[in-house]
Amino acid sequence: MSTALIRRRRCWTVALGLWGLALYTAAGPIEVIYTEISGQPTAVVPGAKDANGNPVFAEFTALEEIAMRPDGGEWMLKARSNLASTLDSILILGSGTVGNAFAQDGQPLQGGLPGEQYDFFDSPVPAAWDDAGNIAFSCRAKGGSSSIFEKVVVVSGGVHAVVLKMGDPALGLIDQPPNLTGDELFGNSINSVHLLNTGEVAFVNTPIQNCHSNRYPAFFHGNTSFRQSGVSLIEGEVWDSFDYDDCGGSPDGHWFAKGDTENPDTSIDEILAVDDVVELRENSPVAGSSVTMAAIFFTRMLSDATWFCRGDDPSDNDWAVRQGVLLAKTFDAITPTEHWGNAFSAFNGNRVGEWVLAGNTDNADPNKDNVLVLNGSEVILREGDPVDIDGDGSFDDDAYLSTFQPNDLFLTDSHMLYLLVTLRNGAGTSLGDAFLRKQIPLSSVPADMNCDFVVDFGDINPFVLALTNPAAYAVAYPTCDIMNGDINGDGSVDFGDINPFVECIIEGGCP
Repeated sequence: MSTALIRRRRCWTVALGLWGLALYTAAGPIEVIYTEISGQPTAVVPGAKDANGNPVFAEFTALEEIAMRPDGGEWMLKARSNLASTLDSILILGSGTVGNAFAQDGQPLQGGLPGEQYDFFDSPVPAAWDDAGNIAFSCRAKGGSSSIFEKVVVVSGGVHAVVLKMGDPALGLIDQPPNLTGDELFGNSINSVHLLNTGEVAFVNTPIQNCHSNRYPAFFHGNTSFRQSGVSLIEGEVWDSFDYDDCGGSPDGHWFAKGDTENPDTSIDEILAVDDVVELRENSPVAGSSVTMAAIFFTRMLSDATWFCRGDDPSDNDWAVRQGVLLAKTFDAITPTEHWGNAFSAFNGNRVGEWVLAGNTDNADPNKDNVLVLNGSEVILREGDPVDIDGDGSFDDDAYLSTFQPNDLFLTDSHMLYLLVTLRNGAGTSLGDAFLRKQIPLSSVPADMNCDFVVDFGDINPFVLALTNPAAYAVAYPTCDIMNGDINGDGSVDFGDINPFVECIIEGGCP
């Protein structure tokens, strides 16, 4: 080693030594937002009301679906409570770990007709946002006219407006002769709701009144047909049908649709199309790989039009594709000793290129073989991980991760993970579902203290802060892992890491 390098190391050691000794153990806890565990504060339904509209104590009995605003600033939870079946369905709007009742079964339908109440809320998309933060959702009403009980609602500035309902004219459709075209009306099932920046709500509707069944479902933008079964073309074929609960799009108008075509060979008629391009087809290679598509289980599109899709092959082995690229499949290695199994349960990502996948593995321990993995190689959560239900900082609640709920998985651009899971106790008995969140470090690169994926002089001040004031470091760099500074691998960030950190800076990375 050169004399100059030795001198620089000594200078750094002396300078950092003046700050004192700082120890830190890896944190990044699982945060519990809600659970179905009766008697726990996290089981209490915030803002629940009785039949007279008065506050009432209620506990969650089902946590069903979640949705996330594009910037990660809000979430919507669809759930059920232990109130009477005329009051039990509810939407909770929240941010971070705090939420409150947004709409509830048995309460007046905001923006609706006099006497109308919410009945239930549609699945699997409980809400959608445009880029401005306005919200759209669909629901069933009760107490009004039986011919107009399906509603589409847009919330802007806190004001709820019913923008479309069952029985309204459905425009732009072509009925099957000799039926009359032009008298079609919206039917009672609206799903795959997403809100466009134009203010229009996009969705799929089935059935369509006064229309032959061969001509629905149809995909709408506002009250006008965008793509219609039996009419619209896709790469020279005619759409035969759309899966009304597996279509969607981005606020700026990009879209996807899963369904099937009128191809006479029914072994190849199921497709996933994105912006009028067939991206996946039954019994064809998945994203140009050796994997064959047998079925698609779920698709999601982010606000920047990045899409994620998961499904299986003819042998029931699973695969996951992002933006036309196969990212994972059964038997792929996660670590040198652990590989993906045959069942993926949830798949999603953010707008800065990160992705998360949940599924089973070939781990020999059946109590640890469900995992959630970041970018294909970093296990973030594992079956059997303890969960601090009451948030007192101790794992003394006899609660552990069991499984990851299908499709209810979101990763924000700032690497906050939101998800639904099932919990169990130490004896293996189910405790019900939970809504959790966890901050994932932006970078796990040793010595990358500012999380820019580059090891350079910009990491020096953050490293000093991590040594001297771990709490301040966590505030200043909330998406970073302070343990990136544990260069010598002894489990803490302290004086022992200074010299190896300096060497990493000089070399532009750690060996």
